Amino acid sequence: MNSIDSTVAVITGGSSGIGKALAKECLQKGYNVVIGARRKDVLKRCEAELSTYAGDSGAVSSCVLDVSDEKSIIRFADFCNQKYGKIDLLFNCAGIAVCKEFERTSSAEFTEVAAIDYAGTALMVKYSLPLLQKSGKGHIVAVSSMAGVMGVYGYSAYSPAKYAVVGFAEVLRAELIPHGIAVSLVLPADTQTPQFVAENATKPEITKRISGTIKPMSAEKSAKCIMKGLAKKRFLIIPGFMSKFIYHINRLFPNLMYAYSKRVIQNYLKNR
Repeated sequence: MNSIDSTVAVITGGSSGIGKALAKECLQKGYNVVIGARRKDVLKRCEAELSTYAGDSGAVSSCVLDVSDEKSIIRFADFCNQKYGKIDLLFNCAGIAVCKEFERTSSAEFTEVAAIDYAGTALMVKYSLPLLQKSGKGHIVAVSSMAGVMGVYGYSAYSPAKYAVVGFAEVLRAELIPHGIAVSLVLPADTQTPQFVAENATKPEITKRISGTIKPMSAEKSAKCIMKGLAKKRFLIIPGFMSKFIYHINRLFPNLMYAYSKRVIQNYLKNR
């Protein structure tokens, strides 16, 4: 076991997007970082790249992880235990998105999204809990989405899975009080990541029009917002002013967002 007494940050989905950006932030703070992702080749390249951000007090290591596979999660948690014997920060960033109309979404896609985005998060926390308890200052970060607090056209698989992450984080926040483990919930909007690029390949035109001209946030900026929120011990972290604005408008006037979507859909149908 590594004897260095430093903050240990474990990041699922750590080879790209927000997860990778968070790994950079943590390494620059001198944390020891463990990243997990499905593809070993991509993971190893990412580990080599991230090592350039590590200072004298921190290090980066990696282990293959498929959060849709319970045995893979157990192996990953064991790797973290053997390496550091604790987890201080657990970032649940692993996720996939399918964006297409409900009628075009296959049963396999529904199952896969639920298995990775929700069940993967829940099981990762389950098997990491003993290591978070050993920390004495454990903190769980659940990455949901703005689509986890409002249903968006084209996200009939993704949105419900991210809603589940929101509910899960709210439950954990209460249940883990006796253990002294903190919980934060992140609601990013569109973020410029490889997943976002892949998502756009099947994204319906109506969904694109509903999103309008809002520019996706960079993964790096999103990661900085998340770290800032954690430093302030916030439960709810919403990166970006526009995302915060939409979140509060939707909470106060839920029918307003529906009316906007309805108008976009009707205009599209009329003009196509």
